[in-house]
Amino acid sequence: MGESKVESLFNNDDRPQAIEKGRLPTGIDILDRNISGGLPVGALVYFSADPKSMPEVFLYELSTPRKTYYITTHKSPRYIKRNMDELDFKCDNVEFIDLHHEYYNKLLSASSDRNVAAKKLVAYIIGWLDGLKKKKDRGFTIVFDSFSFFVELGIDIDTLKRLLDEVYEVINEKDSICYLMMVKGMHHESVENCLQYWCDVIFDIDIERKGDKIANKLALPKIRGMTPVTDYIKFKVTDRITIDTSRDIA
Repeated sequence: MGESKVESLFNNDDRPQAIEKGRLPTGIDILDRNISGGLPVGALVYFSADPKSMPEVFLYELSTPRKTYYITTHKSPRYIKRNMDELDFKCDNVEFIDLHHEYYNKLLSASSDRNVAAKKLVAYIIGWLDGLKKKKDRGFTIVFDSFSFFVELGIDIDTLKRLLDEVYEVINEKDSICYLMMVKGMHHESVENCLQYWCDVIFDIDIERKGDKIANKLALPKIRGMTPVTDYIKFKVTDRITIDTSRDIA
């Protein structure tokens, strides 16, 4: 038997939240309450997720609190927007950067050398970041969906570091935040360790099998300058994400 309680993961009321200076809310209400209002301004976030846990829904939620630049690599933005619309997410503040089209329909089709196309893509996104520096926008979110795409292109670690240095400079100059979606099970451990070391925050989304049931779990084992959230938070994915606070009773 068990005692069950399900709580919405996201803010459903108008109660003011205590947000400390230098924090940006994630938009995940129950999490923000546990980290004094949000994550550090200027944080580079390693968002590690089992693909079976439907992590894209988290990315949609993380895109809602403020202006978001959503960099898509695996499909056209119109399909992501359709998915967001189907789940009733507002896309008014989301601007899509279509690297899927840039790489597959332009760079790769114009070059027979995959490595050359990959390097041109990195140059393209660095150029976009340079343009972002010149804008007046501040306090925004950047989402890479996914950063696994860059790793799987075979880009060397030095080039990846250069790209992340550019990202880091932008989000710190602009008091913003960036999420790097990384798919679990795709990459060599040494690459994952390098990226996790460079990042300020680690989101860890995992899946657990118990008998005939599957439970999704979230933890933040690393948060720069803050106490990490090391206890896993169980959640369910429906049309939204909800916390499952069930307690098994022997």
